[in-house]
Amino acid sequence: MTDLDEQIVRTLRERAEGTVDTDRLTARAVAGGKTRRRRRRVGAGVTVGLVAVLGFTVATGTGLLQRVRPPGSAAPAAATAAPPRLDGIQGAAARPDLVGTDPRVLHFGMDPARVRHLRWGVGSGVESVQVDVGAGPAVSVQLSASAAGLRRGVDGPQGQDAGLSVEDAFDGTDRPHREAGRTTTTWIRLWQPVPGLYARAAVTATTARGIDDAVGALRLDEARRCATPARLTTLPTGARVSGCTVDVAAFPEAVTASLQVEGTGGKQMKIAFQYAHSIEAGRTIGNRTIGGRSAYLYPQGGQLELLGIPKAHLIANFGWPYEGFTEADAAVVLGGAQVAADPADPQSWG
Repeated sequence: MTDLDEQIVRTLRERAEGTVDTDRLTARAVAGGKTRRRRRRVGAGVTVGLVAVLGFTVATGTGLLQRVRPPGSAAPAAATAAPPRLDGIQGAAARPDLVGTDPRVLHFGMDPARVRHLRWGVGSGVESVQVDVGAGPAVSVQLSASAAGLRRGVDGPQGQDAGLSVEDAFDGTDRPHREAGRTTTTWIRLWQPVPGLYARAAVTATTARGIDDAVGALRLDEARRCATPARLTTLPTGARVSGCTVDVAAFPEAVTASLQVEGTGGKQMKIAFQYAHSIEAGRTIGNRTIGGRSAYLYPQGGQLELLGIPKAHLIANFGWPYEGFTEADAAVVLGGAQVAADPADPQSWG
């Protein structure tokens, strides 16, 4: 399987076998909020943060969340977040060739009356979303203009392709996938909604019923913006934003997001944003300055945080497993970063 496939299957399995924290960073900060959400709506607490699903690394055990207080009770019980509509851009049904080509755009939507968004993202030629369908485990849906990245891991207990042709694999059949030593099954469906567009849906459950619910909510005649609470306005020379991911499973108590930056020669950097309503205080004294603002370079190196953002952390990860960019490059990115005035208000996201 590809890294993306492995992460999604592992994520879904973990959800089926037990409750998983929204994000390793926000585990303590949003525990109370997630408990209330699970009681309000079945499956609404389906949470595996971006750290697990999309791979960005942020320092832990170094005081990122020094003190927290229980989430406030004023948050609306039915609060949700979803990628906003993007007018003037054709959806996947009309332009399947555009799917996965722009990290700022999802060329599809999900009916908000039928599902609740847990996370969304664009990267490596794939547009994806994970949703709560109202009952049962979360369901992931992915779209791509290429079949190769979506068909891995659908055949055989060890995730082998078994020689299926594209036509055979993308026939709309729900195929069970179970790794050795696991007792849970992940159901995977591959299909072609229109010629040139490849789709994959997955759910870890006793049946594939959740896939039907998610597919029924899929809207291919619209486009959505991969909006995040943090926006990058400056990049190192030759660099570009190549990926966008957002996790709102614990919204409005918490939101996490990441933006992937790529440069020439394989350079990679992840900008990780983490907001939690329950963060009471954060680090205030830095050891670096970026554009007159205090910043902190973590002792292990490779991680630079811009300080002074209320109830949030914004960290540039340029050390292992990322490579190529320097601390100076990270400072350039953080120096131009713009954070929404209220990260709990999706209308203010960029």
